[in-house]
Amino acid sequence: MNLKRIVLGAIVTLPLTIATLSTQQASALQVIVNPQAHAQASRPTLIALKHRVRIAGHWQGTGRNRKWIPAHYEYR
Repeated sequence: MNLKRIVLGAIVTLPLTIATLSTQQASALQVIVNPQAHAQASRPTLIALKHRVRIAGHWQGTGRNRKWIPAHYEYR
């Protein structure tokens, strides 16, 4: 009985699925082209790459006295 139901269901649904499929090609009026869909964002060009430079600890003279500046890194 189950096999009969499967075959009967396939016989009923097969013509319905063929009838619902559109066999017409899309006309040029129906095609929507969006030129911004695949546009890539432009990246800014790098002028110079900066790298890390170690500055050793040193005394820095202020207005009246000297101040110790510990070692640190700067980007140049």
